[in-house]
Amino acid sequence: MQLLEQIQTLDFPAELPDQVLKVSQTFDTFRVDDIRGRVHEAWTESDIRSVMRPGAVVGVGAGSRGIANLPDLVGASVEWLRQSGFNPFVFPAMGSHGGATAAGQIEMLAELGVTEERIQCEIRATMQVNPIGRIEGGPILYQGQESMAADHCVLVSRIKPHTDFRSHLESGPSKMSVIGLGKQHGASIMHEGGGAFFQQYLAPAARVYETNTNLVGALCVVENAYDETARIDFLPSSDIGLDREEKLLAQAKDLMASLPFEAIDVLVVKELGKNISGTGMDTNIVSRLMIPRQPEAFGNVDVAVITVLDLTEETHGNVAGLGLANITTARVAEKIDWQATYTNAITSGIFGMQRVSLPITMPSDEKSLHVSMRGCARPSDQARMVFIQNTLMLDEFFASPCLRAEIEAHPRLRVEEEVSLAFGDAGRMTSPWHLP
Repeated sequence: MQLLEQIQTLDFPAELPDQVLKVSQTFDTFRVDDIRGRVHEAWTESDIRSVMRPGAVVGVGAGSRGIANLPDLVGASVEWLRQSGFNPFVFPAMGSHGGATAAGQIEMLAELGVTEERIQCEIRATMQVNPIGRIEGGPILYQGQESMAADHCVLVSRIKPHTDFRSHLESGPSKMSVIGLGKQHGASIMHEGGGAFFQQYLAPAARVYETNTNLVGALCVVENAYDETARIDFLPSSDIGLDREEKLLAQAKDLMASLPFEAIDVLVVKELGKNISGTGMDTNIVSRLMIPRQPEAFGNVDVAVITVLDLTEETHGNVAGLGLANITTARVAEKIDWQATYTNAITSGIFGMQRVSLPITMPSDEKSLHVSMRGCARPSDQARMVFIQNTLMLDEFFASPCLRAEIEAHPRLRVEEEVSLAFGDAGRMTSPWHLP
């Protein structure tokens, strides 16, 4: 008997609050308003023209993350290169995403708004790689053949805290080199060693790519707590993996959003997806790592139960990170593409394989919350429930009434109104979110 047939009659009633508080969260931050202008300025400030051959073919690597303003960042880079006398093309730099196929990765770029029509530039993709050198005492590194064929290549990279490990270098151009330029093959090799490989090898890998490849630099973006572009810098390859990248990572950590509570009994996540985070939901936000031999928690919130209600369309059934949750819904289970999920998880090694197990699956949103309440071991009037859209959107959320005093005392928070927690036919949530 199939899973969904077996769970249809499951029912573990529990009391839920009738009302929840709509809460706004304000962060002190800044942003770049003129994306195109700042991209052009960053390229010009870098003096990168002095190391590139006039009229050269330049590959611009774009990743699969939901980076704010990605089409504008890539498009403005293409525009600057063309205006400077170069011949640019764009290539996917995203490891195993998109089902680890060239067509799948082009499709992922399109869903992020990076299309040939939008950026006025050809997109070339292949999953074929060649070895470019070995880290002393470490793994062989690789580069995709489409970027190798260019005279020079650059990356468009976001610098931010990683979801799997802590180090002086995390997500950024040094990691995008080994994972993005290295394609699935390079990503698999690096992930085999878990967080220790990234902590140990990102800096020396950057020197190999600087010395042995046509990589000349990276346009680097830092985002603020609202996931807006806060800073745009260009790092030449000689600065990747060194002090400037480290300082940008420190700033990214300072600007990052967070859940404003020390403890949450039930965290309800409306949607999970690879476009939200490489782990579907950011471990820095939900304070869960779940990696053997790395037991320390990420983040600073004690979360007892996590419930995921749905997937983003952009994740295409890839449920990387679903295993971080305790409870999910039949709707999520029905949407899972196990081939895409396992391809990504196994390529990610110990990182991914610990996080793709199917949580307790209930037939409806309402019944999933009933089980969540049972799991948190608190009566409904005392349970600290928080409802978030996803781990990228924390400027607005919903919370149980028992948190009102704490919210009103918090300098970043404001109660906007009370709304119903309600369910319609077949237990589908109709408020505070409408889940079709």
